[in-house]
Parts: sequence; structure tokens; C-alpha cells
Amino acid sequence: MNSIDKLISLANVRGSLDLRCQFEGDWARDHQQEVLGKAPYHIVLRGECRVEFADGQRLPMRAGDILLLPRGAPHIMHSVGKTVAPSTPKRVSGGTLPLYRIGVASTDLDMLCGGFHYNRTSLLFAALPEHLVIPSAALPASAPLPALVDMLRGEADSDQVGAHFLLDALSQALFTLLLRAHIASHGQHTGTLALLSDKRLGRAWQSMLADPAFEWTVDALAETASMSRATFMRAFVRVAGVSPWALLTQVRMELAFSLLSHSHLGLSDIASQVGYQSQAAFSKKFKEVYGESPGRVRRGGLV
Repeated sequence: MNSIDKLISLANVRGSLDLRCQFEGDWARDHQQEVLGKAPYHIVLRGECRVEFADGQRLPMRAGDILLLPRGAPHIMHSVGKTVAPSTPKRVSGGTLPLYRIGVASTDLDMLCGGFHYNRTSLLFAALPEHLVIPSAALPASAPLPALVDMLRGEADSDQVGAHFLLDALSQALFTLLLRAHIASHGQHTGTLALLSDKRLGRAWQSMLADPAFEWTVDALAETASMSRATFMRAFVRVAGVSPWALLTQVRMELAFSLLSHSHLGLSDIASQVGYQSQAAFSKKFKEVYGESPGRVRRGGLV
């Protein structure tokens, strides 16, 4: 498992395709701040629109463009015509997905909307910008992302047996392709993804991801990076924005959350697997990060 795979796995990303929107004329649709741990996305199948964010930034979207909001930022989607007040679409019954319409005669905008659910303290999602757009014009027609969007559209249109399950499974794959396209076109200059693109710091970061329970020391990490102790610490903090220990703790807590949610290991075993010799010390740190005890998470107190 490479480091990006590891970060995706730790984030426990689950995708869903939730609804389809077909709008006509002048319209506006308001989207409130999502709960922490949900990243909505919009795929424009046909037509165009514009998106306005709380800071006043405006973003045009055209057919084939995909918008992802990693931390669920509030936004308003508008038609390209005159600006009107947001309204509530009418839900139309039937079909694989719930269909929401504005207007009746034709469709100026056809859009698929869904979301990615993830561990709310995910290092991966924290490293992404407030919003990112993958424009269709930046991708060759033979790229896997346009092909996946065509599959999503086809399943949404088909209303066949198992379509809901398949749409969610395809949406799961969609996140990885969006992440690939974003990294390829924008790269990362700071944060956890930037560490991976640094030849020497990346070796140390990959080692921590591969074995978070290990008792890492500055000397061991610096040696892995082929750097002096002082140079390593300065470079790591400059690129990551935090110390190696802060990142290591976050990785351990993400792993613990996943083990609590998806395994039957006891708390003492989980504590050991994430690098804590004392269950009490592990539980204290876990509660500091998540605001709830490990036992409550085990009982389903968090999602």
C-alpha cells in the first residue's frame, strides 16, 4: 500500500451519489455548511452555471466540470442569467436517483450531486483546499475520469437492478480519480501531501505512515531522510506546518478510529497497535482529539 492509499484508507472514505438536478431558466440554489466529515460534490452533465462562495469568490462551471468541497463549504449555485433569490426545487418521483427540478419545459442544466463521508480528523482532507474544480477541458477524452462520469450518468439513467449499489461504488472510485487529477494539475506546496512530493522528507513521512506504532525519534527520522537532525526538523515544520510528532499523533488517532469502528479488537490491543503502551494514555489522547472516549466510538457514538 503506497502512502496515498494509506491516507485514503485512514480517512475511511465512503462515496454516495445522492440526487440529480435539472434546472431551467433563471435559478439559484443555496447549500449550507455541511457537517464535519462530509464533502459534497457536483458533476455538471450538461449546460453551465456559476458558484458563489461566502468570501465572494465566483466560479464558472461547464459541462464535464466537477466541483469538490472537501470541508463542505457553504455555497450558492446560480444560473448564468440574471441573479435571482435561491429557491427550493420540486422533487419528481421515479428513476434511480431522486430528481429535483426547477422549470418544466426543458433542461438548461443537468447535474449529478453526491458526497464523500470520511473520518472527520482526516489528514488527507485537511490537506485539500476549501474547494477544487476538475475542469473537463483539462482532461483528455480517454482519461478514466470522463469515462467514470459516463458510467455514473448511464447508471443514473438506467434504473436497473442494483443501480443504487453500483452508483455508490462508482462514487467511491470517483474520489480517488479526483484526487489524482488535482495532484497532477496543482501539486501541493504545504501540508501532508507536500511531504510526499519532497524526495527526502517524503521518505520519513512514508515511514511514519507505514509503521505509526513504532517509537520514532528525531534521529531515526532524520537518518531516514538523509538529513541532519536540525535541518530535518526545520524542513519538516516548514513544509508540513506542524512537527513530526503532531502528524504522527494524528495518524495514530485516525488508525485507532478505524480499528474501533471496523474491528473487534479490545481497547488495550488497539492502544498497542497505535503506539501506546498504556490504555489510559491512549484513551486520554483519543478523547482530546475526538471529544469522545474510545468506548463511545466503539458503541457507535460517532459517525
